[in-house]
Amino acid sequence: MSPYILVTRAAETLRITAAKLRGLQRYGWISIVEKNGAPYVPEHHVYRAKFIFHLQHVMMLNPIQISRVRLAEKPPYPLNDYDVDRILTEAGAHVWHR
Repeated sequence: MSPYILVTRAAETLRITAAKLRGLQRYGWISIVEKNGAPYVPEHHVYRAKFIFHLQHVMMLNPIQISRVRLAEKPPYPLNDYDVDRILTEAGAHVWHR
């Protein structure tokens, strides 16, 4: 079982707000669990969140495209834009931002 990190600590590590992490949970991209009344995220989901934020803010992908990439990629996630473009092209979800 993966170690867990407080959501606030994970948010600090990623330089984002805890609310943004909760937004990723609403899409089903990461999970947040409650332990002893405090919200925690699995440690490996912090790395996943970093990858998702790269897709959102650097590659400007929409939630559907992000979900397609997430289904095709397994850790360690590449931050290689070429691989992401290839995945979306194969899925028929062309990247229009380029």
